[in-house]
Amino acid sequence: QQFVVYLQPKISSLDRKAKGAEALIRYKPADGSLILPGNFLPLLEETKTISQVDFYVFEFVCSKINEWAKQGKQGIPVAVNFSRFSLAQPGFIKKLRSICTKYDVSPESLEIEITESIRGVEDIDLKWLIEELRQAGFIVALDDFGTEYANLSLLSSVEFDVLKLDKSMVDDVADNPRALDIVESIVEICHKLNVQVVAEGIETEAQLEALRECGVQLAQGYLFSRPV
Repeated sequence: QQFVVYLQPKISSLDRKAKGAEALIRYKPADGSLILPGNFLPLLEETKTISQVDFYVFEFVCSKINEWAKQGKQGIPVAVNFSRFSLAQPGFIKKLRSICTKYDVSPESLEIEITESIRGVEDIDLKWLIEELRQAGFIVALDDFGTEYANLSLLSSVEFDVLKLDKSMVDDVADNPRALDIVESIVEICHKLNVQVVAEGIETEAQLEALRECGVQLAQGYLFSRPV
């Protein structure tokens, strides 16, 4: 119980209503401090124990969606990140579906976030994995798009539902015309492919306005809410 799940809302750029959320993990040791994932996830990856945390977060999210339904609340899709070690497990999708069944949660209520960097990871067929996840009913998001380079070939070779623009791509979108043009072009391509675009790391009204003009539908960042 020292791992704590937080949620950060994804907000509509048009009416500022919450349309989804992302699950984020924190570590809370006995002294009550709060440790961010960058300080413990690398260790869990090194010891190959990170999958336990991955599935813990997924199960928590399913239990929360079930709780909302029992309370008569309108649920929103919640995104969960998985490490390459979890994605490479032979029974990965079967395990996800089993947890959904346990909590009577539809896969359509869950978004599986996959980073573009796993494309070259051994034992993971990215195209097959995404196809299988979508066939199972899950929403699939390509996360951290543009962290190192925007791999546009992915847009033509793999079908997915959501593209998340990394914070590094939108930091200066309000005052850098070239950055704005690039984001606008990516959004236009995504709209043609029926892919929803989410911009991460939004901190200012100017950023939000620029992204709204580009056609970005959902935004996530401290401008709206810290993880809660």
